Amino acid sequence: MHRGVVAVLVTLLTSALLAGCTTETGRATPPGSFARDVDLTGQTYVVGSKEFDEQLLLCRMTIALLQSAGATVVQRCDTKGSENVRSALTSGAIDMYWEYTGTAWRTYLRQEAQLTDPRDLYEAVQVADAANGVSWLRQAPFDNTYAIGVTSANAQRLGTRSISDLARLARSGSPDASLCIDQEFTGREDGLVGLLRAYDFQFPDGGLNTLEINGIYPAVAAGSPCVFGEVFATDGRLNTLRINTLNDDLGYFLPYQAALTVRTDVLTRAPRLALLGERLAPMLTDQVMRELNARISVGRRSPDDVARTFLREQGLIG
Repeated sequence: MHRGVVAVLVTLLTSALLAGCTTETGRATPPGSFARDVDLTGQTYVVGSKEFDEQLLLCRMTIALLQSAGATVVQRCDTKGSENVRSALTSGAIDMYWEYTGTAWRTYLRQEAQLTDPRDLYEAVQVADAANGVSWLRQAPFDNTYAIGVTSANAQRLGTRSISDLARLARSGSPDASLCIDQEFTGREDGLVGLLRAYDFQFPDGGLNTLEINGIYPAVAAGSPCVFGEVFATDGRLNTLRINTLNDDLGYFLPYQAALTVRTDVLTRAPRLALLGERLAPMLTDQVMRELNARISVGRRSPDDVARTFLREQGLIG
């Protein structure tokens, strides 16, 4: 009976996850250099992502490259919450999505070791996740680590250059010690609770405000309802809104470098899929990602348009 219930629940979850998916057929994207080495004609893949701009961009890049090689793609971009996307991968509801090493190490693999070298962390995640049937393709050089943001004007006014400075401000009871965070950050293994523990402080009453992630950047820029905010290091809005990131002087946040994660059974059936990571990942530096993210969040272009323009500029698609 228990197995029957589990089977029904898995079926219902998979159906729900796939509801509203869009199927995009092969050669909808003209071939470029990637397709010269990879032929995926007749293959169908389900590609997912989380909901924020950078993830939508990476999802659309992946879709375009797969299409250019002849594959049919079912797109599952814009899934809310890291745990939901990861569950979709491990349950078989999707075949691949881009994940971050720090997120996997702390949140999915539940590891406590503080691996601060990006290469060491990547290799440790690769080895540990193999037991879950998940393969990590080549790691990109950009590091979209969590950070605490504050405008340059407020940083100068308050004398806050590091998270330790923010901790001292909070211990003083200053009303300026206010932080905007999104709901996911409050419950993550690598989120708020660990940050407060590592730096040994609490915010004053009323000092924490929970917003949607896209609402945090303008709130920090305005200094209301918070002076400080949880931000991503490669977000394109940081430069435009003149938001600085505090130095993580105790090294709490791990590296969060991205790689395309693929179910191992999917990669086994088509080993040349690994070339997607080999060709695309090295191009994605911090500077490139900030610029591309800004085209979406500031320039109001669609992730698909930004993704395809970049891939054409690099000759990866036609």
